[in-house]
Amino acid sequence: MAEKKPPRLKTEDGAPNGPVESAPVTGATFADLDHGKITAYLASLEAESDDRTDGNASPETRLADLGLIYPAPNGAESVPTAAAVLLFGKQPARFLPQASVKLAHFRGTEIDGPIVDRKEVFGTLDKIIEDTARFVSNNMRIPARIEGIYREDMPDYPLVAVREAITNALAHRDYSISGQKVAVRVFDDRLEVESPGGLAGPVTLENLGQKRYSRNPLLARLMYELRLVEEMGTGIRRMRRALAEIGSSPPRFETDSTSFTAILPARPSQEPALPETIRPQVAVKGPAEPTPVFFEISAADRAEYFGLLQAGLNERQARALFYARERGRLTNRDYRLVNPDITDETARLDLLALVDKGYLLRIGDKKGASYLPR
Repeated sequence: MAEKKPPRLKTEDGAPNGPVESAPVTGATFADLDHGKITAYLASLEAESDDRTDGNASPETRLADLGLIYPAPNGAESVPTAAAVLLFGKQPARFLPQASVKLAHFRGTEIDGPIVDRKEVFGTLDKIIEDTARFVSNNMRIPARIEGIYREDMPDYPLVAVREAITNALAHRDYSISGQKVAVRVFDDRLEVESPGGLAGPVTLENLGQKRYSRNPLLARLMYELRLVEEMGTGIRRMRRALAEIGSSPPRFETDSTSFTAILPARPSQEPALPETIRPQVAVKGPAEPTPVFFEISAADRAEYFGLLQAGLNERQARALFYARERGRLTNRDYRLVNPDITDETARLDLLALVDKGYLLRIGDKKGASYLPR
């Protein structure tokens, strides 16, 4: 394999020299990557008949062929790219401190209002997405209204739109700006997700969501292959559709040369309504939609999780399977708790597929059915 000459993050005058995502990370080596996660990723490529790599080659050689590491001369350890560290690193913030996300919940509608909660999240991009979405879910208002004899929770933001805004920020931010981090701010009337770097290439506020261009094409491709995004280039449209479905105004966007901000309006208040709660504690019987629960795949289980994806399960099924193993059983309602924003029918079909593939055993019939992990 011919030795590649790695691009430098900065030229001598300090200007960027090539995409930062493809540049080698100073001080990092192949040993600083999660090899279990890498093995699962490469297996998924092979299962999908991707012919970009030699399946018999070593993981290190295959990552080099994919442009994710640079082999070092004279037997020294290979050096990973920024994209590899962001998605497979054991401790990404050790080498790329700008990759963490700052979170804050403000009381009121102004940034100088009282801070209710704040946090900074670290890790690989998939973990950051989950932790950030959980923070928003825990801090958004969840009013409720009465429909007949049932209570229906009405969260301020659809989690589909929240995840899309977070994912887009991490996928498209300018990682050459080392002094800034993605910032997520929860206000009473809106959610703001600000990412370093303005709009790139031919994309403008006027053609946003129609014109496609990625500042980080390698990172975007990897996030798609790792199932962190549903389909490349559709995030803005998914945000707009999810907000429209709950009656919210469309998302707004602001940009300048240094940053891009997505602003999601909160769900408009509806009457009659029960008093707001950050997280309702009242048990509800009946067909009301369940309050979403964030179930995180542990670091020890991530390799098996990606192995399930490469075996043909979708992200919803793999997540729910770990949930079932931890709790000993699973119901259709549990499935929708772990995978919010899906219909009862989608949950039913996913669960039947898990039964057919031998992952779950069904006990009972119809709405009273439970599913036990095999």
